[in-house]
Amino acid sequence: MSILPAYRILVMLVLSLVSWSGEGMGHQEVVTDQVSITAARGTVFAITLGEGIARQRLGAGERIIGMEAKGLTGFVHTSIRLLGFSAVLKRWVEIRVAPSEKILAWTVTPRMVIVHGHDVVYGFQTETARWKREAWGAGEDLLDFAIEDHVALYVTNRRVLAFSAFTGGFFSEDLPVRTHGSEIQINDNVAILHLSDRKLVFRSGLAIWAELP
Repeated sequence: MSILPAYRILVMLVLSLVSWSGEGMGHQEVVTDQVSITAARGTVFAITLGEGIARQRLGAGERIIGMEAKGLTGFVHTSIRLLGFSAVLKRWVEIRVAPSEKILAWTVTPRMVIVHGHDVVYGFQTETARWKREAWGAGEDLLDFAIEDHVALYVTNRRVLAFSAFTGGFFSEDLPVRTHGSEIQINDNVAILHLSDRKLVFRSGLAIWAELP
């Protein structure tokens, strides 16, 4: 039986570790900007790195309020709707905004868009080119929120609401009526809500809330 020299063993070990780490990080690689958004003559254009340009016509009297693109995602806020663009599927998808609804802020990440107003929060998943909508209940007040690349977290006086770029939309967890204080800890994929008596965890790759033991 032959014995491999020590340096060959070391090289093989390093190569196997590199291969393993590459496989483990496959679906969360860094996404470079792959779409650009512009508008001209009543039309919004999404230009991707491949062939073709996706167009979306604006209606009569429809005004553009803001637009942004990052990674695989494009976003346009107009006077009557929200437009999300997926570079994965190369198409625009809209969701209408009620005339009474005032949009307060939006965040565009490489794989999703989060928009919140006085009464509603919207989420766009770039991979599936779908909008999701979640309304605040009567007497429900937004207390805090945090957003990173693949996960967003909203805390109200009644519940905590998470949005995932990967797992299908908004996920809600009721909070105890007498919960005192909270703190959000968040990175690209994991959000932790620190409460006075427990910690709740939401991961972008799973569609459930979990409580730390």
